[in-house]
Amino acid sequence: MNAQEPKDGVIKFKFTLKKAPALLQDEFLELEKWRVILYRMNLIGEYPIEKVGFGNLSKKTSTSPIEFVITGTQTGKYPNLDGSQYTKVLKCNLEKMSLDAKGPIAPSSESLTHYAIYEACPQLGFIFHVHHKKLWEHMIKEKMECTEDNINYGTLEMAMAAKKCIGKKTQGIFVMKGHEDGIISYGKTSEEAGKCLLEAMKLVSG
Repeated sequence: MNAQEPKDGVIKFKFTLKKAPALLQDEFLELEKWRVILYRMNLIGEYPIEKVGFGNLSKKTSTSPIEFVITGTQTGKYPNLDGSQYTKVLKCNLEKMSLDAKGPIAPSSESLTHYAIYEACPQLGFIFHVHHKKLWEHMIKEKMECTEDNINYGTLEMAMAAKKCIGKKTQGIFVMKGHEDGIISYGKTSEEAGKCLLEAMKLVSG
């Protein structure tokens, strides 16, 4: 990882946000239930020195076109989120590095990567992006599924690399070698995405 590269949180794409009221609870509740668990496990949070949040979750709401609800930018430090801290991504263009969103807050800096993963496999419904140094190092050491170490987060290259990692798999986990501590799990359901992550955590527990 480039020493000057922020660990997370900086939006690198162009976006248009159409301001809208807070999301209704049923639009984000399933994500929030998992987010609370992951926050308590320190898989979502904020780096204390840099004051930069990490971790984001999304739920696909439409396949054609691809639309999804995602945690808002810089919300990692909060133990609980409400409808004002989630937003909807309605349209993405990977080549132009741009997206359109609608909601009360700007979308996560990893939104393009989430889009690319959903595009890679239409059956996917949930994506969890977390940070955990010990698991990140273990996955790299064990040569588990990964993106290359010269690819930074929030870039077109990361989005393309994520698509390659997914292939047509409908459940799994991979490590982002060029994004310090970064790990992504995914599945058709929130339970599948969460199980992949919890099972991986057992590799470094104790």
